[in-house]
Amino acid sequence: MSILDTIAPHKGHKQRRFGTHFVGNVFKTIFFVGIPGYFVFLGVTLLVLDKEVELPNIPSTRSDSEVLAIVHDYLKATDAQTIEDVDVITNCWTEFGDADFNIEYFSLTGIWRINAYYNAVRYYWRVDDATMTLTRDLWFQPTFRTIKC
Repeated sequence: MSILDTIAPHKGHKQRRFGTHFVGNVFKTIFFVGIPGYFVFLGVTLLVLDKEVELPNIPSTRSDSEVLAIVHDYLKATDAQTIEDVDVITNCWTEFGDADFNIEYFSLTGIWRINAYYNAVRYYWRVDDATMTLTRDLWFQPTFRTIKC
């Protein structure tokens, strides 16, 4: 059925547009109103929301060595079960003492992220620059058992 037939239906016997064709007409109306409506919405959104947003930068008040010292102190004070033998408790510093730590500062959140590898798994810790509180970053959970440091 053409668009013209939808707008100006035929007259005559058994040419009613309500009844069996009512659902089809509803869907056609939704389609023909929805497509131009989407493009109008897209155009208005691109015009109205085309302003640059400046995000605040939080300057760091600590140095890399201060933050790394917090993580080292945490690892020295934390004990965990080993991967190979669950019954054996080891100190996290003995496992991560020789690891290379990467340190990043996120100026949008004011948080330091420190990571290191142990048995091909990267472990993350976060340190808040203002309060110097350390939290373990648990965003990645591997499928095999790992040490809980």
